[in-house]
Amino acid sequence: MKARKAILSGAVIGLGLVGLMFAAATATQTVTMQVNAICVLAVTGNPSTLTVTAPATGGQAPSNGSNTATYAQYTSTVASGTTRKITAKWESGDAAPAGCALKLTATPSGGTNQGTSAGQITVTSTAQDVVTTIRSCVTGTGGSNGAQLSYSLEVSDATALVASESKSATVSLTLTDAA
Repeated sequence: MKARKAILSGAVIGLGLVGLMFAAATATQTVTMQVNAICVLAVTGNPSTLTVTAPATGGQAPSNGSNTATYAQYTSTVASGTTRKITAKWESGDAAPAGCALKLTATPSGGTNQGTSAGQITVTSTAQDVVTTIRSCVTGTGGSNGAQLSYSLEVSDATALVASESKSATVSLTLTDAA
C-alpha cells in the first residue's frame, strides 16, 4: 500500500511538473527602425606653409610649394540612387601671392562609395567640386583615412612674383547633396 501511495504521489507530482514545463505565454512588440540622412565632414588639421623656392639651376622656373599631409574625413548616408559631393572654395577677399595660383586635388582612398576625385582645381571664391559621387560610407578617422588633400602653390607668372610676400587663405570644404 505504501508503494502504491508513493507511485501515485510520484505520478501526480510528475504530471504537475509536465504541466508546468508545457505552460507558455507569448508577448509581441513592434520595433520601428530608421536610418537618418547623415552628412558629417572633418579635416585632419592644416597643411604646412606652401613656399615657392629657388630652382636647382639658374634660368629655370621657381619650384612650387606643395603639401599632401591632410585629409577630408566624412560620414555619409544617402537615399537610394542619390549621391553627395565635396566642394572647395576660399573666402571672399582671399588670394594667392602675386604670380601664383593655389591648386587642390582631393583623392579618396577607400573604395567607390567614398567618391571619385574631380581632379585638380584652382581654388577661387567660387565653390568647385573636388570629390563627386559619394554614396553611403564611413571613411574612418585614422591619419590616412578619407580623401587626401594635395595642395600646391604653383607659379603662374614668374614676372609677377614679389619676394617675401605672404598670404593666408581660408579654404572651405563642404559636403553636400549632389545636384
